[in-house]
Parts: sequence; C-alpha cells; structure tokens
Amino acid sequence: MGAKENIEYIKEELSSDEKLLGQLIKTERFFKKYKKPLIAVAVLGVLALAGYGAYDWKRTRDLAVANEAYMQLLESPSKEAEKLLASKDPKLYDLYLYQQAVRKKDETALAKLAASDDPIISDMARYHLAALKSDLSKLHEVALSDNVLRDMALLDEALLLDKKGETKKARNRLAHIGKESPAYEAAQLLKHYGTKVSR
Repeated sequence: MGAKENIEYIKEELSSDEKLLGQLIKTERFFKKYKKPLIAVAVLGVLALAGYGAYDWKRTRDLAVANEAYMQLLESPSKEAEKLLASKDPKLYDLYLYQQAVRKKDETALAKLAASDDPIISDMARYHLAALKSDLSKLHEVALSDNVLRDMALLDEALLLDKKGETKKARNRLAHIGKESPAYEAAQLLKHYGTKVSR
C-alpha cells in the first residue's frame, strides 16, 4: 500500500508539472505572437502618463500666471496684464471685465458679457444690465430663467413695480422668493414697509 500510494503521488506530481509546463509554453507562444502589440501598449501607456503629467504641469502653471495677472490688474490695470489674463484664463478675464463694467456702470460692456461662454458671467451681466436700465421686461426674463441672481431680479422687479404703483404685482413677485434665499429678508422688509396695500 505504501508503494502504491507513493506511485500515485508521483503520477499526480508529474501530471501537475506537465500542466504547468503546458501553461508556460502557451504563455510563451502568446508573448511571441503578440510581442509587438504588447510593447506598443506599454509604450503608449508610458507616453500617456508623461503627456498627462506635462498637461497638468502646464495647466497649473497657466493658472498661477493668470492669477498673478489678475492680481496685477486689480492693483494697477495695464493692457499687457489684460492680454496675458485673456490668453491664460478667459473665464477669469471675463470676471475681471464684469467687475469693471459693474463698477463703471458700462452698459456696452455688460451687453457684450451677456453673450459670454461662461453661463454665470452671462447671467450676472444680463441681470446687471436689466437693473441698470430699470427694464422691467428684461428683469422679468432674468427672474423666469434659472439665473443665479433670479431672486435679486424679482426683488428689483418688485421695487420698480411698486414705484409705478402696481403694488399687487410687486407683492406677487416678492412671494416667489423662497425662505432659503439670501434675498428673502429684503423681500419681507419690502413687503412690510415698501409696498402699500392695494385698496
């Protein structure tokens, strides 16, 4: 029995060794057959990682340069800093132009910014343009849109309506300002003190 068991054990070992050898041969054939594509994939992977690293470094560098140009523009505006900011970060440049247009109440600049690719700058420019012109219809358009300054547009619209004596409409606009809005308290004050009750 002992010899029989030993022979069976040896057979099993040889069988598993044969299987392992067979797997190694298959793997070697696979590598020989697909050697060039595998090397190409590895090289592409390394190049992709290097490219991503270079892109990330350039983007970080451009952001730093754009921030420096923006800070310089805030301290002492110059055409060079404007050009640099416009080339490195167009969205931050639009923000700078927006700040200047609001500060100077420049309707022409605000009209240009209303067509900006940045939806937030565009929304804010449309709101400020409508508020500067005291344009009820434009304020109403801003209030109906999904604008970041929707509640401010409703508040401005209510003020203009109240000045025209249209108190019911003004109160109706104020009712659309939710409790979670930063404009809610101002709306409540305007409801209480600013608008008159229609009789």
